[in-house]
Amino acid sequence: MNQYMSDSGFIDINPREVILDPAMQGRDTNLIRDKNTRRAQELKQESQSKEILDDLHNGVGIKQPITVFEVSGKKLVIDGFHRISASLEYMDKAKCDDFRVKARLIRNRTYTEAFLAAQEVNQGHGVGVTKDEVNQSKFRSLVIAGKYDYSVSELTKLIGCSRGQANHVMRALRACAEAIQGELEDYSSLDSFTRQLQKNLENRYTEAAKSSTWDARGFPKIRRLSDIVSGKSYTPKDMDNEEYRHYLIEEAYTKIDSLIESVGEDNFREALRKTARGSTLGISITRRDKWLEQAGTLESDEAPDNWDGVSIPDSSYDAF
Repeated sequence: MNQYMSDSGFIDINPREVILDPAMQGRDTNLIRDKNTRRAQELKQESQSKEILDDLHNGVGIKQPITVFEVSGKKLVIDGFHRISASLEYMDKAKCDDFRVKARLIRNRTYTEAFLAAQEVNQGHGVGVTKDEVNQSKFRSLVIAGKYDYSVSELTKLIGCSRGQANHVMRALRACAEAIQGELEDYSSLDSFTRQLQKNLENRYTEAAKSSTWDARGFPKIRRLSDIVSGKSYTPKDMDNEEYRHYLIEEAYTKIDSLIESVGEDNFREALRKTARGSTLGISITRRDKWLEQAGTLESDEAPDNWDGVSIPDSSYDAF
C-alpha cells in the first residue's frame, strides 16, 4: 500500500466512527476443505479476539494501528477487523464512549481501491490464513480489477501456484470476463457487482446455480467455476470430509426443490408427512386440514400443467 503514502496520516479515532464492511475481509474459513483445519482456524480467531479484549480490560490498549480508507466520506476498515470488533465490545461493556485507537487514515480513495487494498493486506497476514483463502482472495482482486487476460505462466508466478491450479484460475477468469460488463465503479456497490456476475454466470451455466459455487463474498470459487466451464460434474473425492457432506446436502436440496415444483407444495408436503411418520428423521408435520386452516385457506396448490389427475407428474428425477 506504499502508493497511498502521500494521502495518509495518523489520527486517533473512535471505533464507532469506522465501518466494518464484510467485503473487506480476506478471511473465509468456508474455503478450508478439511473440517479439523477449518475449526482450528476459527478457534485461533476467537482466541485472538479474546486476547485483544483482555488487553483492553487490563488497560493495555490497542498495540498496532489499524488502517482506514476514506471512501466518499465513509471510513472503511482495511486492516484491523479483530481490533475494532474487540474495541467495540470493550466500549459496550465498560460503558466507555471516549475510547480511541490509533489509525492510519488514507483519504480520497475509491471503493475499488479499498477492496483491492483489503485483499492484499489480508493475504499477507492474519490468523493462519490458508493457501486456499489466499488464492481465492487474489482471484477476487483480479476480477474486481478487470485483469482477465493472464496466461498460465503469468498466473503461476502472480498467484504462486502450480500450473494445474493456474489453468483453473485462467479458465475461471475468462468465464467472469464473458459474464460481467464494466468495472466495480459502474455499480452502486460490491453487492450489485457480484449479484450481476452471479446472475450472468448462472444464465450461461446451469450448474452455477448451486450455492456451493460461491464464496462468502459472492465470488465464484475458482475450481468450481473452472469445472463448470469445462463441463465436468463436480463430486468431492474425499467422502469423509465436510465438503462432501455439503455436496450431498446441495444435491438433495436441488432434487427436493425440483420435486416440489413438479408436484406442488401441497402434494409434496403430504407425501413428506407420510414419509416422516414412523421414520427416524425427527420431523413432525401437521395434518393437511390443520395446515390449510392455519394458512387461512381450504384450497390446495394448483395442479401442475397438463396433469391428468391420476398419474404422477413428470420430474427430472426418476426417484428421490
